[in-house]
Amino acid sequence: MPNKKPKLPDFNEMIKAFWEELSTNVAKEAQSFFKSSFDKEGFTDYGFIAWPKRRDNETHKLLYKSHALKDSVIIKTIDKKMVEIMAGEGIPYAAIHNYGGTITVKMTDKMRKYFWYMHKQTGEDKWKWMALTKKEQFSIHIPPRPFIGESHILNENIKKIFIAQAMKADQELKNQTK
Repeated sequence: MPNKKPKLPDFNEMIKAFWEELSTNVAKEAQSFFKSSFDKEGFTDYGFIAWPKRRDNETHKLLYKSHALKDSVIIKTIDKKMVEIMAGEGIPYAAIHNYGGTITVKMTDKMRKYFWYMHKQTGEDKWKWMALTKKEQFSIHIPPRPFIGESHILNENIKKIFIAQAMKADQELKNQTK
């Protein structure tokens, strides 16, 4: 009876599959992590940091009315060297919400009509004074409401994914060499 040598696994194929699956899992985790900021109304770095509350009485969640910003969180690049998650492509207000800042809005006749409409609907004097103002522009401070960026917790989650993937690959290798 000839001496049978155990068949060696294709290590190159195993390594390629490892990195492809790892990259896909990391990309999905990061995208899900950033999208969850909209559901939780805050960002998680070392811990959860809630977004500042708004002053109006709106009932919908912050940055959630149209879902456009949340839906803009996409996986841009996925390969064995890099995973790139992007948000706000083509959405002009994305950066101001993520980082905060001050914007200047020019007063228009359409805005005055809206202010009169709101005064008539609510009876609140603030709308009346906004409609009657002599200002030609408003400066509006937008507080930061980060939804994407560096996160310690996300990095820890990625480490866990890497370890789980390595353990899975190790088990597959053991099964192949039996």
